[in-house]
Amino acid sequence: MWKKPWTFAEGFLIGGGLLAVGLLLQVVLGPVQWDLLAWPVNIILLVLFLVMLGIMYALRRKVYLFEWMMHLGAAVPALCYTLGLTIIMGLVAQYDGEGEAPGRIPWLSQMLNFWPFVLSYVWLTVIAGLASINHLLRFRLKEIPFLLNHLGLFVALIGGTLGSPDKQELLMTVNEGETEWRAETESGGFVEPGIAIELHDFIMEEYPLQPGARMRMPKRFASEVTVYTQSGGRIINAVIDVNKPLKVEGWKIYQYGYDEQAGTESQVSILQLVKDPWIVVVYIGIYMMLAGAMLLFFFMAPRPKRKEE
Repeated sequence: MWKKPWTFAEGFLIGGGLLAVGLLLQVVLGPVQWDLLAWPVNIILLVLFLVMLGIMYALRRKVYLFEWMMHLGAAVPALCYTLGLTIIMGLVAQYDGEGEAPGRIPWLSQMLNFWPFVLSYVWLTVIAGLASINHLLRFRLKEIPFLLNHLGLFVALIGGTLGSPDKQELLMTVNEGETEWRAETESGGFVEPGIAIELHDFIMEEYPLQPGARMRMPKRFASEVTVYTQSGGRIINAVIDVNKPLKVEGWKIYQYGYDEQAGTESQVSILQLVKDPWIVVVYIGIYMMLAGAMLLFFFMAPRPKRKEE
């Protein structure tokens, strides 16, 4: 039994143990299958998770681990592990599918499905959740910044983790003069997203030919479209440009590609449809953390001393 009180050392040991457990799960079970947690399973898991946090907080006086998890000794190592793994994810090229790809590193090129990565974020979420409950039940005005920071982190982590299975990314290939109702999924199947897109014209502009270059580089490519919605019967005329998506019925429609062989003469446009119903939850958590940071600066700012009469 470790000597009490626990410090950062125990935090790093527990975090390292979770990484080891994650590696074992990765070998035995394979990558995390997020599809199994799609709606409504993720909502059920959220309710059970909140109940578990409530039980852990209620037992904090009897179970030292639960009490310790609300202190820096647990929070700082958990942040170090999650940030470290997140930095690795940013440095290593990420791929969704299986097979060979340039620069692919086993496990590390699919961090979102990597058990150690997932367990580190779950551990951090539990710590943030317990700290949020503690601040809520022992509310004081001066602790509002800390409450917003912890609760915002908890909300953002929940939204990003449990919302991931419900995120949809589709590709729709449309020919000029035609209307397309179907879009291709990541697995190669086809679905009807509830909207149809008619392509009127594919627009492409190129930079002037540079000295020594054989080809002109694309400057801009966009699609002039009409979007038809199935549910509301709306008709929307728009130009979808790169980095300027169109928002329709919860979908964001991005200009994704075209017929590169035809270039400026392309009569085909490839559009990406993205729907993330939990993104609002993530944004709420981020805004709460930003508000907490600003309020913390306000509360911690030194007050001018009153002059004595």
